[in-house]
Amino acid sequence: MKFDVRIRGVTLLCVGGGRPEPGVDIAFMKRVKPGEEGAYEYYIPGSSFKGALRSAASRVAEAYGFKFCGEVDPRRLEERHERGEPCDVCRLFGYPSRLPGRGISRLFVSDFTPVKEPEPLIVTRVRIDDNSLRAAEGVLFNLEYIPPGIEFRGEIWLVDRDLVGLLLLALAELRLDRFGRGSIIDLRVEDDAELEEAVRGTRWMGLLKDLREWMWIEDI
Repeated sequence: MKFDVRIRGVTLLCVGGGRPEPGVDIAFMKRVKPGEEGAYEYYIPGSSFKGALRSAASRVAEAYGFKFCGEVDPRRLEERHERGEPCDVCRLFGYPSRLPGRGISRLFVSDFTPVKEPEPLIVTRVRIDDNSLRAAEGVLFNLEYIPPGIEFRGEIWLVDRDLVGLLLLALAELRLDRFGRGSIIDLRVEDDAELEEAVRGTRWMGLLKDLREWMWIEDI
């Protein structure tokens, strides 16, 4: 089944990982625009969203009757599931495996592109010393942020209906967590006819209805 998701920054949004630029130490992710030489577009990698979604699913899975192996280190996941079936979180998101047919994700996430062209901001931050938890003297760095309210749109595909409840729970949980460089995001599910068909008559229908609306007020 396929459905769309819109993401909107509630606070300043930074998904770092782009190359440093003049005057910017941590740049928002960019790529060349298709068919436009020399032009770039901001985007949120599907892998970044999927990783945050996996962390959210790990936090809520057991509370709602789904299985979670308790392991978050990708290097140890194959060993954890060497015998028997993987937990529900690892079934949904996959895990590294050298064996054919093992560790395959049931979830696919596209990159998220802006609905309209954003006007980024450069913000100077003070680096915090890990030991003293105080501002490190003379250590400043610049980050590139997208202002609150700018929407990004992407697509999600799920190939295992047994895990649809866990996916919806993870989406709801992500709205209460930090994303990217400590940002808060809201999200909304759209074009979800296949998703509604899968959850109709189940306890997840109410959650889907909630996910069709923004949770945070726009001018927070």
